[in-house]
Amino acid sequence: MALAMGKTVVVVDSTADLPESIRDELGIHMVPLNVHFGLEIYKDQIDLDSNSFYQKLKTSPILPKTSQPSPGSFLDVYKQVATPEDLIISYHISGKVSGTIQSALMAKSLLPDYNIKIIDSEGLSLHYGMQAIEIARKALHGASFEEIKKHLEKVKQSIQVCFTVETLEYLHKNGRIGTANAFLGTILNIKPILSIEEGIVSGIEKVRSRKKALSRLVEYTVEKMNDSLPGEIHLGIVQGDARKEAAVLEKELQKVFPKAVEIIRADMGPIIGSHAGPGTLGIVSYKL
Repeated sequence: MALAMGKTVVVVDSTADLPESIRDELGIHMVPLNVHFGLEIYKDQIDLDSNSFYQKLKTSPILPKTSQPSPGSFLDVYKQVATPEDLIISYHISGKVSGTIQSALMAKSLLPDYNIKIIDSEGLSLHYGMQAIEIARKALHGASFEEIKKHLEKVKQSIQVCFTVETLEYLHKNGRIGTANAFLGTILNIKPILSIEEGIVSGIEKVRSRKKALSRLVEYTVEKMNDSLPGEIHLGIVQGDARKEAAVLEKELQKVFPKAVEIIRADMGPIIGSHAGPGTLGIVSYKL
């Protein structure tokens, strides 16, 4: 008699900024990070959603701080969503900016009978979240771990991200500015175009005005996606308290990429929002 095969379960952390509807549709499970406003502690996306967070950020005299989940938080989720017969793919925010993956590794060490694969996305926010979507889609179609890994490598080779922030103050104060520190001290109304390279924030260029910054996000995406390589284009827009501008960006992307497979809209959550600040807006793109 053939042994029953276990299922593949995908676990992410809340910094993936995936809409709840997508997590539910694809069976993606989430472990929340923590947001601290002084002595008040909130679980990201559970006790504090994006809208409430940005309202609080604007009125609070205290700059929020963030912390990784405890190993126990991962342990609880792993045991809730899987059995030792299953495969857990635990996919997480870049280890260069967060200790989250270390908590996952500790939890794994406490569950020696479980089959847990912990992978560093080398990404942040929806740049990481859209990679997790691809993992979950493959898992739902019954792909093996090797097949999922191969597909993920293809996604990672193609995926691009560009974003702009209203001010570099938040990235700088929180120590998450990466190589974009060269952009500090520039004159007022110069807006940075940023990306993520090798797991940290990097600077691409500076433009003169917010309006030009938003146009440049679209241009940059066109440059990266409209090359000679074939494939279907997947797009994502992530915004932190910039809904109207995100809607404008979506219309522009629909114009220049009329055959795009999807345009996923996501709210930048409290964790990434604490570091990037309100007014952050970005585009994620890849071709398969």
